[in-house]
Amino acid sequence: MDLFDKALDATMKMLSVNSVQSAPCDESPFGEGVAKCLHFVKDEAEKRGFRTLYGDGYYVWAEIGEGDLFGILGHVDTVPFEGKWDANPLGEIKDGRIYGRGVLDDKGPMVCCMYAAFQLLEEGYKPSCRLRFIFGGNEETGWKCIERYMQKEEKPVTGFSPDGDFPVINCERGVAQILVTFKKPQSLISLDGGVRANIVIDDASAVIEGEGSEVESDNLTAKAKDGKTYIKATGRPAHGSTPDKGDNALWHILKYAAKEFGGEYETLASQICDWTGEGLGIAASDYSGALTCNAGIAKVNGDNLEITLDIRHPNTVARAEVEKGLAKAAGVKSVQTQHFHDPHFVDEKEPLIQGLLGAYNAVTGTDDKPFSIGGATYARALEHGVAFGPMFPWQESTIHQKNEYATIEDFRKMYDVYLEALKRTVFTKR
Repeated sequence: MDLFDKALDATMKMLSVNSVQSAPCDESPFGEGVAKCLHFVKDEAEKRGFRTLYGDGYYVWAEIGEGDLFGILGHVDTVPFEGKWDANPLGEIKDGRIYGRGVLDDKGPMVCCMYAAFQLLEEGYKPSCRLRFIFGGNEETGWKCIERYMQKEEKPVTGFSPDGDFPVINCERGVAQILVTFKKPQSLISLDGGVRANIVIDDASAVIEGEGSEVESDNLTAKAKDGKTYIKATGRPAHGSTPDKGDNALWHILKYAAKEFGGEYETLASQICDWTGEGLGIAASDYSGALTCNAGIAKVNGDNLEITLDIRHPNTVARAEVEKGLAKAAGVKSVQTQHFHDPHFVDEKEPLIQGLLGAYNAVTGTDDKPFSIGGATYARALEHGVAFGPMFPWQESTIHQKNEYATIEDFRKMYDVYLEALKRTVFTKR
């Protein structure tokens, strides 16, 4: 029995719930939307005979089978609905596409994995181990959900997170979100841009003492009035791990200020308007890839200019080295790491990777190999965990951007890959 249509229907129900973190409620510290989604997946699993636990609104787990614990880890919370969408961000099927915040990150993939397991059970397969789905409610804003899970619950021996890319991600670079406090240029009255460190800034504004040239362009507007220059800039958001795929609005402001006012603005522009980290003296590279640096939040605070950087550093570069490098940069007053994940690596010869990779290649007719990313997935919570999908190499990446979508064709293929992967790694025929 093919349960793809039911998986799609369940995904649309999940998408219809706004689960951006909000004010705490009785059911969850992350808000009503998160609580509603956690209850939904719990109820769906219970209907199929899974044992479940509601973890105080931080997480839900649902398991079936006996023996060693195999985990599938994902999340129900999302980033905000930034920008003007071409379809309903709370779920809409239009022109062969499934639109909605979370259709790829991470509601859709987790629902597909769960329904793939439901289908195998109906087809007469049985788990060869204990399969546990772990749904977190705070992945996008701090990982408090998975941290609490690991403190209170059993840790899976192995598993995967459908919250990355296909074919298999066996290496994740280190992540550090660092608040860097710069000496504020004297003429900078205000600067404001960004909502999350891990999103490329798509809207920013500033006011500078002194009258610069007036500009009216697609990305920047500058107006001079009463001895001040009022600047507004727009860009294109992207995931903080791939800043090169976005267009940072802060860069437009700093480049304008550098041209019109020179001095400290030139230094700031050379430091910040560079996603490799070279401008700040922290560029590095190794087998896991090159360091990336995203300026995700910027604001004036008294005499300081505070910029929160989302840095993805190579596996052989310690976070302390990055912090020391930033502290030496011109104009830097202090460096404070607010959130971090250490690097993660699993050898591609491991049976888990061979099983997942074999399933992917069988369904897609390819011969792809594991690879490394700068993103941070729940796979890091496991010693032998990897990220597995949902993004195919040919897909347009709209995660953390407006118009997040998957074509129905790709969504179907994703479901088929997870179905085959579970056959090879978790289930056996009765």
